[in-house]
Amino acid sequence: MKDKLIYLTTNPHKVEEANDFFIKKYGFNIEIMDPTFEVLEIQAKTCSEVVAFSARYGAEKLGVPVLKSDSGLYIEALGGLPGPYNAYFDKQIGVDLFLELFKNVKNRTAKIEHCFAYCEPGKEPVVFSGGGTGRIALQAQGERGRWHDKFYIPDGETKTLSELRSIDHEYEAQFWGHAIDDFAKWYIQNKR
Repeated sequence: MKDKLIYLTTNPHKVEEANDFFIKKYGFNIEIMDPTFEVLEIQAKTCSEVVAFSARYGAEKLGVPVLKSDSGLYIEALGGLPGPYNAYFDKQIGVDLFLELFKNVKNRTAKIEHCFAYCEPGKEPVVFSGGGTGRIALQAQGERGRWHDKFYIPDGETKTLSELRSIDHEYEAQFWGHAIDDFAKWYIQNKR
C-alpha cells in the first residue's frame, strides 16, 4: 500500500476494533488519529448521513483521505430514537436511567446500524453500512463496549452484545453487519 489510512476517532472501543480488524485481519498501514479539532457531526436521521458528512469534513480539514465510522441504535417504540444520537443519550441519561424509563415499554424491538465512510479531499465520500435487528434487555448485562452494547440483544441470542464480546469478539462482530468488511475489501481493490 502506498499511503497510510487515517482513521479519525476519539472512541477507545473503535481504536480496539480498528487494531483488531484493519491491522491484524487485513494488514492495513493505518494511523488511528484522535483529531486535534472537533470533527463536526450533522443532525440527521441515519448514521450513514452523519458519517458521510464527518468524513468529508475531516478529509478537507486535514487535506488527506480519511476513514470515519459511526453506529446507531434505532428503537421501534421510540420512533427510531436514539438513532445516530447514541452518544448524546449515553452522556445525558446513561444506561441505568434509560432502562428505567424504558421498563414498562412492551415493544422492545430495535436495530443497530454500523457505518464507515472513506473520503478524499475534494471528492464525495464512499459509505458502507450494515447492521442487525434485536431487542432491548430488561437490565444491563456485561462490561465491554458502548452503552447500548450492555442492553441490546441480537435476534437469536440470549446475551447482550457486551456479554457476547467478552466471550468471543469475532462472533459478536457479526451482529453489526458487513460494513467493515465491505469497506476493507473495497479499499484493497481500489486504494492499495
